[in-house]
Amino acid sequence: MNQLSVAVHEKRFASHVVLQDLSFTAHAGEFVALVGPSGAGKSTLLHLIAGLDDQFSGGIRWNDRPLDQGRHPEERLGIMFQEPRLMPWLSSLDNVRLVQRPADTERAVALLTDVGLGDALDAWPHQLSGGMQRRLALARAFVVTPRLLLMDEPFVSLDMPTGDRLRDSLQALWQRDRPLVLFVTHDLREALALADRILFLSTSPGRLILDFRVPLERPRRREDSSVSALQAELGQHYPHLLAGTLHTE
Repeated sequence: MNQLSVAVHEKRFASHVVLQDLSFTAHAGEFVALVGPSGAGKSTLLHLIAGLDDQFSGGIRWNDRPLDQGRHPEERLGIMFQEPRLMPWLSSLDNVRLVQRPADTERAVALLTDVGLGDALDAWPHQLSGGMQRRLALARAFVVTPRLLLMDEPFVSLDMPTGDRLRDSLQALWQRDRPLVLFVTHDLREALALADRILFLSTSPGRLILDFRVPLERPRRREDSSVSALQAELGQHYPHLLAGTLHTE
C-alpha cells in the first residue's frame, strides 16, 4: 500500500526556523489539505516532499523508502504550483507531453479533453486565459498517472466560476486515478470542499496543531450549505485555528 511518512525535525533558512517537529502519515487515495497562516511553511513542506530542497533534519519516506535516496519509477510524482509554469515555446499538447517518459500522445489528448482543452491542443500558452492555463497545468500534473500529487495553491486568485470548474475537474480526475494528494490552500472552504483530511499548521515555526477528518459525503462544492455549516462549526470550536493557534473558547 502506498504510504507517505513525513517527519521534519527542523527546517531553517539561515537563522529562521520555518518548520519544527512536524510529522504525519498519509495513505494512497487520500486527499489531504494543508492549511495555516502565511509563513507557516506550507509551501516549504511541499518542496521538501518533492525533493526540491533536502536541507532539513528529519526524514520523508514513501513506502518505507527514503525519498532523498533517489526516486523510483513507481512513485510517479505530479506537481502543480501557484503559477502554471508552462513552456511558452511549446503548444498545449507539447506542454503536457513534455513530462511523459515516453510520450503518450493519446493519453495527453484525452486529459486535455477531460479538462476542456480538446479544441486548444495547438494553442500557445499566451493565447490561453489564466483559467485555461491552470487547466493545462492540471492536465500536465495528471498525465503521468501520479501516485503522489503535490498542489501548492493551484487555484489561487481565480474568479469563483473558473475556480469551481477547476475544482470539479480536479475531483473528477482524482476520483478516477486516486493518487495521494497534498493540497496547500489558504481557503478553508476550499479545503473542506475538496479534502478527506485537513492538516492545520501553526504559526512559524510550522507544526501540526490539528489533524481534522472532514465528515461530509461527496460530491460537495465550496458553496454548499454543508460546507458553510462545517466551517462555522470549526470556527466556533477553534476560533483561532486559522491564525495558527488552537486555543478554544
